[in-house]
Amino acid sequence: MADVPNDASTTDHDVDWPVGRVAERVGVPAATLRTWDRRYGIGPSLRTGGGHRRYTEEDVRRVRVMARFIGRGVPALTAARIASAMDSERLRIEVPNASAQTAGEDAATALQGTSFDTGHDSTVLDGPIAEISSAAIALHAQTLTSLYRKTLRERDLVSAWTDVFSPALRLIGEQWGEGALGVESEHLASELLVAELRAIIHAARPPHPRRSVLLAGADDEQHYLPLLALQAELARQGLSAAYLGPRLPTRALGDLITRRQPDAVFLWASMERPDAEPLWHTLATATGPLDVVLGGPGWPNTLPRVADGVKVTRVSDLAAAARALQHLPEAPG
Repeated sequence: MADVPNDASTTDHDVDWPVGRVAERVGVPAATLRTWDRRYGIGPSLRTGGGHRRYTEEDVRRVRVMARFIGRGVPALTAARIASAMDSERLRIEVPNASAQTAGEDAATALQGTSFDTGHDSTVLDGPIAEISSAAIALHAQTLTSLYRKTLRERDLVSAWTDVFSPALRLIGEQWGEGALGVESEHLASELLVAELRAIIHAARPPHPRRSVLLAGADDEQHYLPLLALQAELARQGLSAAYLGPRLPTRALGDLITRRQPDAVFLWASMERPDAEPLWHTLATATGPLDVVLGGPGWPNTLPRVADGVKVTRVSDLAAAARALQHLPEAPG
């Protein structure tokens, strides 16, 4: 068997590796690597002339990052999403020498000396927001999950979102922008909160919806956590809502309103909407009755005229959005 080239003397495109050699290098069984490739897309990106798939050095770094996160207690799907989101530069920062350690040594070294009480200056920011930020920086999934669940036990969902979760995610985003943490910390914090919100939705959602309510992000809107927070709060109040996700094209929304004739639609926009907002034309030609609730700072303060029977309400926070949708007239029937 040929000697393994030294990473310091090779570039990411100098060599390629079969799955067995990668398993030896990172300390993860070949069967597990094949599973990660098949289920999560964390696998080899090269194909030889003979049709064999091979790992590049960047692929190996991505595998090692995934193994490291799993070693820290991060669920495999979340770990795969974080690893996939890293570009080449970030992977080189996270794994400067792809052959230096096995995955188990990597994870153990990363956890040595980690303290979530004293690891960060609590005089700068204290309480659950600081604790969530510290756990995200340390990439400690179990601590993040515990903090989320503790907050939800001690507060109602509106208070948890408004006073803790939203400020904590905003702080993490600011720290990422300043280079104080990597994008993987932001992804981890978000993904684990998504899991907690979905658990609330699943447990509380009523089996027989009283009204037809749709929740979506405006077209080109990437943020979706506020939608899940609202869906969870509505479920907690006994109102089932259909979550359509971010980036819903306005044309698709118009078709959906025509076909489904929902009682209400909630649209989230965090970024400033264009002057020629296509939604206004959709609402000017819609057939009511229809309640449209607009949330997020992206919508203008002055709203244009819409069709008769269509009511548009702009809300400023989660509590107001839940009230606006909860107080709709009961559907006939």
